[in-house]
Amino acid sequence: MSSNIVIPRGHSDSLLEHNGGPERAGETLAILGCGVMGTAILLGVLSAQASHLKTDGANLLPNRFKACVRRSEWADGIRSKLPPQTLESTVALHMNDNVAAVEGADMVILACQPHLFKPILEEPGMAAALQGKLIMSVLAGVTSDEIENHLQTVLPRGAFSVIRAMPNIASAVQASSTVLEARPPQHQQPLPRHFVATAHAIFSCVGAVFITQPVTFSICTTLNGSTPAFFAMVIDGLVDGAVALGLSRQEATQMAATTMRGTAELIMSGKATQDLRYEVACPGGATMQGLRTLEEARTRAVWMDAMRASTSGQSGLSEGIMVQRKVA
Repeated sequence: MSSNIVIPRGHSDSLLEHNGGPERAGETLAILGCGVMGTAILLGVLSAQASHLKTDGANLLPNRFKACVRRSEWADGIRSKLPPQTLESTVALHMNDNVAAVEGADMVILACQPHLFKPILEEPGMAAALQGKLIMSVLAGVTSDEIENHLQTVLPRGAFSVIRAMPNIASAVQASSTVLEARPPQHQQPLPRHFVATAHAIFSCVGAVFITQPVTFSICTTLNGSTPAFFAMVIDGLVDGAVALGLSRQEATQMAATTMRGTAELIMSGKATQDLRYEVACPGGATMQGLRTLEEARTRAVWMDAMRASTSGQSGLSEGIMVQRKVA
């Protein structure tokens, strides 16, 4: 059974430290596929830097960025979220110009749709540009070995280092839960320690960071990456119920989201979920009647099934089996 370790911002992880501090992976980060997730990470890191957020390895963070997109509307979307001075001095936009962006970068986040990673890596000059650089993959359903092996087929004698990560959409507001994959000690190609430290520093900018083993990574991908959509559905249902009873949608949304955040804080502070339920639900009270309705609907079993379905659904993503939405 693997151990999952949470590393909150502002606390050191001795596994990532060197005597005298780790060396830098570089100053420039390229994000290949700067769509929803890539933009969320970019905004989160920029926001953390602007607010001078103290994170471990702050000296390892990039200070220049290259955002790579395929469509002009995505480039316009990024422009609309950044002040002009940031675009002039810190963030460069690249449209259909991936190789040039990677050549000018020291580290890369691979954030395209999973089924597009092979064509991107096969672009002329891409494998050579990635050689020896830190590659962080946020692709669901694609292992680090798959990416490294594919790069090896393109450039057989190349040396590639891929760290698998799964943040979530809350990266944009520095409230993500991100899981990093720990490479087993027996792996034939250990990752440079300063690469691991750099990845940890980057994702610490956008929230809490967890470490897990490859065997549990797909579960963590669902728990970290998919559940914001699940939680949004919970809020939707609660809001619809409140609106049906006469509350305005805006008020209901703010109240439900604030209550969910407060409940999460209680659980994070150590409150057991069962204790929380029964502290709120008095015997024979209104809350207990609501809980009974949820139990009759097999709500917990439905969430268990959703976790299983999302985790199982990750297989085949790299081959484009699922219907894909528009990509960056």
